[in-house]
Amino acid sequence: MTTRFAGRVVVVTGAADGIGYGIAAGFLQAGALVHALDINAAGLESAQRRIGAPNERFRTQVVDVSRPEEVTRGTQQILRESPQVDVLVNNAGINMFKRLNELEPGHWDRVMDTNLKSIYMMCKAFWPGFIQQRSGVIINISSIMGQAGGVGAPAYCSSKAGIIMLSRCLAKDGAGYGIRVNSICPGYIDTPIMERQYAEQPDPVAARKQVLDKQPLGRIGTPRDIANGALFLASDEASFISGTELTIDGAVTATQID
Repeated sequence: MTTRFAGRVVVVTGAADGIGYGIAAGFLQAGALVHALDINAAGLESAQRRIGAPNERFRTQVVDVSRPEEVTRGTQQILRESPQVDVLVNNAGINMFKRLNELEPGHWDRVMDTNLKSIYMMCKAFWPGFIQQRSGVIINISSIMGQAGGVGAPAYCSSKAGIIMLSRCLAKDGAGYGIRVNSICPGYIDTPIMERQYAEQPDPVAARKQVLDKQPLGRIGTPRDIANGALFLASDEASFISGTELTIDGAVTATQID
């Protein structure tokens, strides 16, 4: 463990597993107090056991960030426990692999509420505190699919593109108060969501190999790769970086994306 973020308070949504867990663990290992939010109660309990941190430094809360009343309840609880929040990482999100002719309004709304509206609500909840303290870092997890698009997931790709633009707008809005806002665009990352996607294919082994074959660096990314990017963007070393996207994809989008 290091003391790089000692004394700082970090909030991470979608922290029960995958990228969110990796980011929460990374900040915890760097000395921060982490508030971990997720809709999955069992997943948070598992994360608490795996991370092996004292409850006072890794605090979990079951919150559905797609619902305004849940966001209000969850963020108010955090602010009661930690009046000054330093870093907000909006990671919670869902996939939706439905082409346009299958995509119903309810599907669209669910993706937008979870992936994009949740970020607006979480940022709005902590924004007054960031203004008052004249500092704060927001990191929003987008995707390379929000940059390049893709067949079969118009709602997902649109929500991730919206995250990029929202981050840019908030960076301009908060710049005069010392608030920095950036987004991270992960590529193919080895997470439980990806494993479920492989499992749903007729040949899971071939599906995984197909993804691996697209990787110029010869491996699929890990949650720690994304955590390292988040730690950098939240650090003092990134004090002049705001309103941009950090693509972490092993050069996939430098070649091609399907």
